[in-house]
Amino acid sequence: MNKTMNSKKIERNVLKFTGLFAVGVVLFLGVFNFVGFGQIAGAISQLHVPYYIIAIFLISLSIVTWAIRWSLFTSLSGHDVGFYELLKNLIIGLAINNLTPVFKMGGEAARVYLLKARSGIKGREGLATVSSDLTMELIVDILLAIVAVVFLMIFLSPPFWLYGILIVFVLMSSLIIFGIFGLYTGQQVIYTIINWVCNRVEKLEDYRESIIEKYETFQNTFRTILGNRKVFAQTASLTVTRKVISVAKFYVLFAAFGYQINVFTILIALGVGYMIMMVPATPGSLGIFEGGMVSIFIIMGVPAGIAAAVVFLDRLIWFWAVTGLGSGLGTYYGLDILGGEFLKSSDESTPGKSI
Repeated sequence: MNKTMNSKKIERNVLKFTGLFAVGVVLFLGVFNFVGFGQIAGAISQLHVPYYIIAIFLISLSIVTWAIRWSLFTSLSGHDVGFYELLKNLIIGLAINNLTPVFKMGGEAARVYLLKARSGIKGREGLATVSSDLTMELIVDILLAIVAVVFLMIFLSPPFWLYGILIVFVLMSSLIIFGIFGLYTGQQVIYTIINWVCNRVEKLEDYRESIIEKYETFQNTFRTILGNRKVFAQTASLTVTRKVISVAKFYVLFAAFGYQINVFTILIALGVGYMIMMVPATPGSLGIFEGGMVSIFIIMGVPAGIAAAVVFLDRLIWFWAVTGLGSGLGTYYGLDILGGEFLKSSDESTPGKSI
C-alpha cells in the first residue's frame, strides 16, 4: 500500500515538473524569439571563444568558492568532510534547485540528505550547516537586490513588470529574514508553531518532545556556526568574492562580443536577477530569469542581440550544464531527482557510491 502511494506521489511530482519545465522552455524560447534568433546567431558568430572559456572558468571558480564557504561551516560544526565530497554534493544541490520551482529549497534538502547518507552527519546538524551557508548567501543577495532597486528608482524609470517582482521579493525576503531571526534567537514563536502543529496532527503528538529536542539541537548548532565572528567574517568575504566573480563573468562575456559594459549596469542586472529567482514559478526560473535579465540589459542600453547572446551563453553553463552534471551525479548516488524522494541506493550496505 505504501509503495503504491509513494509511486503515485512520485508520478504526480514528475508530471508537475514536466508541465512546469515545459512552460519554462516555451518562455525560454519565447524570450530569444522576441529578440530574434537571427540577431542572436549573428552576435554569437562574432564570439571571441577564449573570452568564453575564461567565463566558464569564472563560473567554475564561483562554485568552488561556494564549496569552500560550506566547508568552513561543516568544519565549525565538528565534522570533517572532504572538500571534493562537498563540491559534488553542492553541484547536485544546484542541479535540483534548477529543477524545483521554489527558490533554493529542493537542492538544500538533497545536500542535507547526502551529508547524512555519505558522511554520517545527523540530519539536524547537516541542516544547520546548509542553513548557515544559505543564510550567508541570502543576506548578500538581498542586499545586492536592494541596491539594484535603489539605483533603478534613482536613475531610471523601472518597467511595470518589475514592480510585481519587487512585491514578491519584499514578501519573500521578509519571511526569510523573520525565519532566520527566529531560528537564531530562539524566539518563543518557533515553539508555539511546533506545539500548534502537534496539537492538530494527532500522529505528531507522541513525537512532540523529540521534535522539540531535534529543533533545539539544530538551533544550537546554527547559533554556534553563525555566532563565530571569525568564520562569519571569512564566509561573508567568500560570499562577496562570489559576487565579484559574477560581475567579472558578465564583464568578460560582454567583452567576448567586443562590447564594453560598465559595472553599474551589471550590478543592477544581477540584483534584478536575484529578485526573479525568489519568485516561485518555473523550475530554476527558466524563461522568466532570461526574460528579466535580457530586458534589464536592453533597458540599460545594451544592444538586444548582444544582451540575449550573453544571457544565453551564461545560462548554457549555469543552468543547462550544471543541471546535467548535477543530475547525473545525483542519479549515480541513488537520488530520485524528479520524484523528489531522496532515497538510498538499492545497496543498503553502503551509504552511497564513490566517484
